[in-house]
Amino acid sequence: MQIRISHHFPVSPREYWEGTRGSDFDEKIASAGEIDVVVVQRRRDGSRTYDELRMSPRKELPALAQRALGTSRFSYVQVVEGDDDTMTTSWKVLSDVIPDKVRCAGTSRVIPAPGGCERIIEGEIKVSIPLLGSAIEKVVLEQLERSYERASEVIRRHLAGA
Repeated sequence: MQIRISHHFPVSPREYWEGTRGSDFDEKIASAGEIDVVVVQRRRDGSRTYDELRMSPRKELPALAQRALGTSRFSYVQVVEGDDDTMTTSWKVLSDVIPDKVRCAGTSRVIPAPGGCERIIEGEIKVSIPLLGSAIEKVVLEQLERSYERASEVIRRHLAGA
């Protein structure tokens, strides 16, 4: 299932990019998303960044996903490679539960837009479980969209200095 999520922010792309980097911002996003985050690895090489984060959502999975995956909650490792010059990232999610059957990866970019900038997230979620995969993908995509919507509000407040 394809992912495409975009949000407009009333700041320049560079202001967005620089304002959404750092531990203060990361903590706000994790708190709003009800996710526990542990930094596994973080490094920088010039304008390139590499972050490997263990993510543990506090909410239970929907019943359908619980039955299919055999767990009420799951954690995953999120690997994000960023480029400060182009204001882009590539990301992938490495699931702790049936990693050979779940694939989630994509890109994120920040571009100029009238009155500010637009953050565009694109990617794919693929759950290879016969009969249930597409239903799980749909549920995950809906949760992802809600999560990014909540995060966009946190970002707007953060960029405004709140």
